[in-house]
Amino acid sequence: MANLVKILIIGNGFGGIYTLRNLHKFFHGKKMERKVELALIGKKNYFLFTPLLHEVATGGINASNIVEPIRKVLGCCLDKFYMGQADMVNIKNKTVSVSGTSINYDYLVLATGSETNFYNIPGAEQHSFALKSIEDAIRIKNHCVAQMERASRMDDREERRRVLRFVVVGGGPTGVELAAELEELVKETFAIYYKKEIMKDVSITLIQKNKSLVPQFGEKMQKKSLEVLMRKGIEVRLGSSVLEIGHSKIVLDNNETIFTENVFWVAGIKPVVPEFDEDVEKSSDGRLIANNYLELENHPEIFTIGDAVLVKNPDGSPVPTLAQAAEKEAYAVAKNLHLLLNGRSPEKFSYKSAGNLLSLGQWMAAGEILNFTFSGRFTWWIWRTVYLSKLISWRKKVRVAADWTMNIFSARDISQL
Repeated sequence: MANLVKILIIGNGFGGIYTLRNLHKFFHGKKMERKVELALIGKKNYFLFTPLLHEVATGGINASNIVEPIRKVLGCCLDKFYMGQADMVNIKNKTVSVSGTSINYDYLVLATGSETNFYNIPGAEQHSFALKSIEDAIRIKNHCVAQMERASRMDDREERRRVLRFVVVGGGPTGVELAAELEELVKETFAIYYKKEIMKDVSITLIQKNKSLVPQFGEKMQKKSLEVLMRKGIEVRLGSSVLEIGHSKIVLDNNETIFTENVFWVAGIKPVVPEFDEDVEKSSDGRLIANNYLELENHPEIFTIGDAVLVKNPDGSPVPTLAQAAEKEAYAVAKNLHLLLNGRSPEKFSYKSAGNLLSLGQWMAAGEILNFTFSGRFTWWIWRTVYLSKLISWRKKVRVAADWTMNIFSARDISQL
């Protein structure tokens, strides 16, 4: 056991879990298998498939179906699991502190991810709903149902409009997908159960500070997403910033006030980075800076991937903070560790997008590969097929597919959890 090479991964999001899976593929059944110990540190004992959170929040998917228990689905390749927060990385001693426990490592993979960024906007964190966890998704769904029930008992129409005015802040992929699915929940599914005069007072607004939606995608994708949302009756405010959020209002940068109790904040993220015993290089937005091998500069035993890292391609372009990028980084890190442990030199990482897909509600999605943009029902089928393939266990794949199939023939689930 003294000869074990200890590889420790911090983070059980896309970056961490896919690193673990790829390491298992590289080392399982090989000569070096008995010489490598794989350990993982995670805040929760499960992997959350975050790209489908918006569907849980709007009753399209059962919450348990996008949660994968780590010990159940990755037990064969995981030697040790530590549930908790990584508080301190001691580079000098090669240890990580987790809730008072010191864990040794020979190689460390930092995949600590990100959290919601409220940009210090007054009231944003206190009076809006984020969408980063399974608890967030359940809270949003429960709130939407509760608001409909409140509105059904109201006679004052102006008050009812305020209670039924839903506002999404953030026009990136998550904001656009959430707005599209929200429209189908509150305007279509709820219409089955509530009177027409109540449904007339429902409205959805999306606020985006940029002049276009999904600015990280191509121009055709931007236009298509705007076209679909507007066709769904969603009011899209481009070039608008939020100055303040109160208990029942939003104040915009043009001093306009929107009266609402339903603000869903998906306007940005910020990196989650543990403390270090020495200074490490960080970007202006707090991300760790990695070299082309995904290593911390001057620390080849520490790799970092995902939302918490700024890494550039050989041509100088930054790698985007997307699940697709984290997945590719995870493979590159696992491969480099395999090369290093076999006495070979690591390889430089270069990110190439496999294309982008964006869900725009039932039967509608948009996609782009290189300069080709496509949309419609077939794209929607491709989107669902790709996301199903990314789920870890076949059980969850079947259950999510069953949820989607049921949604074709029946209304979304509106039960509170």
